[in-house]
Amino acid sequence: MNKFLFVMSKGFEKSGGATRAMQFAAIAAKDGFEVEVFLIDDAIHWAQWGMAEGIRASTGEHMKELLDQLVAAKAPIHVCKACADKRLVGPDDLINGTVLSGAPVLVKMMTDPEYKVFTF
Repeated sequence: MNKFLFVMSKGFEKSGGATRAMQFAAIAAKDGFEVEVFLIDDAIHWAQWGMAEGIRASTGEHMKELLDQLVAAKAPIHVCKACADKRLVGPDDLINGTVLSGAPVLVKMMTDPEYKVFTF
């Protein structure tokens, strides 16, 4: 079975689109696909404690609920280490189920033929 990699860069200024991307990842995980999420740039803030609270898409989906679904499904949520460092976000600032990962991890997944890569 294919693995799905969702690479997200949308932060607060595009919270509707970010929530929609997280929704797609959560649906894929619920449907039994192996899903991983990689947050880069301003999207790393979605993995910070409390930042997803109250954020939702125009169609009503809640970012926090979608993140909780992914964590419950044991879908790894990677947070770009360089992006987090630049924004002074450390491991203690991140929700459970996340891991700080460097660019080589992302590139390895993106070039692995087992992954289907979706960018938002």
